[in-house]
Amino acid sequence: MKVDKAIIEQAPEKASELRASQVYKENLEFWHQAWNMCTKPYTKMPDLEYLPWIPDTLRTKNIHKVLDLGCGSGWLSVLLAREGFQVTGIDVADHALDLGNQWATMEDLKIKFDVGDLGDLPYEDNTFDAVVANSIIEHLPLSLALVAMTKLKSIIVSGGTFIGCFDKVGTGPGEYFKLEDGTQVYTDKSRKGMMLRYFPDEELKEILGGWKIDEFKTLDSGTRFVVAHT
Repeated sequence: MKVDKAIIEQAPEKASELRASQVYKENLEFWHQAWNMCTKPYTKMPDLEYLPWIPDTLRTKNIHKVLDLGCGSGWLSVLLAREGFQVTGIDVADHALDLGNQWATMEDLKIKFDVGDLGDLPYEDNTFDAVVANSIIEHLPLSLALVAMTKLKSIIVSGGTFIGCFDKVGTGPGEYFKLEDGTQVYTDKSRKGMMLRYFPDEELKEILGGWKIDEFKTLDSGTRFVVAHT
């Protein structure tokens, strides 16, 4: 379903309130704790059908500087750096970025890793040629997703590219409560605080308002592979 115009207009205020809430603080704490359990980089690339499509798409658009949004320990940053792109990865979990730096050092790759909240991206206008967001927007409530996608339009150059991979989530087992917008906030021990939200196709197209969608492909797994430009 489409996002109500009032929700879009109120998104910055709602996002600010959310980021100051205890619920959001527990979400951030979940990611810190989850990554703190990892003692060394896991250097095996995931087996994903769409993985080679990302560098291929960037090359066809003559991209050089790429932001890897919610990069975790940096596997996608590493992949893109191997392919010759100038990569910056950003994540809220500082230990995850330490692991990414270790991996980059092992392969003698130059990757910049920044600590930052996706709800308040710390970059100036026209900083990047492209942004990739692999299975990360799903961890943002609607207001934060709207704010983040708006910010992305400013931090990439005119005509810049967005590549997003949006998973089919929220159908598995787990204990959680829901925020007003349907975002699931998990309460079970292993995922306490983690946020997860399924964005139907119509909502995805709404949060990409102002972007021109070049490709919107649904895979057998339910993942949507999206390419858009400003």
